[in-house]
Amino acid sequence: MNIATDTTKPLVLLVEDDPTLKRTLTWMCEDRGFDVVAALDYEWAVELIRLRTPNLVCLDLNLPSQHSGYDVCEFIRRDPKREWVQILIISDRKSPEDMAHAEEAGANAYLKKPFTLELLGKYLDSMLDGRNMSRPSVRSLKRSEPPPKW
Repeated sequence: MNIATDTTKPLVLLVEDDPTLKRTLTWMCEDRGFDVVAALDYEWAVELIRLRTPNLVCLDLNLPSQHSGYDVCEFIRRDPKREWVQILIISDRKSPEDMAHAEEAGANAYLKKPFTLELLGKYLDSMLDGRNMSRPSVRSLKRSEPPPKW
């Protein structure tokens, strides 16, 4: 399985079943110089992560399988060699409990749907700029503001 066209480029893994959002995320990440691969479910995402650890995972919580996006987060965070991987949850779930669960599972940031392309770009720029070595509280992020620069 070839998971990226250029292994010298940093890698973004999209775990998203919405084709429009997947195309938008792919375009925005490639425009920033990243290779992009996509998975539709937990099993596929885990296999891709095992083959090549991504720099960023953009992850929907609702996956078409018995596993959720929280499970993907927890899989990544169980491996100390992957603690630096950035995880951006992009979800239509808006409750404080969902955001808290995402933080507990290991997410770095939480972007609620719907959102503007400008806001998505700010999240991607912040998370892909290489300065993100620690995880902030996802509960501290509001829809109207970009994630903090670390």
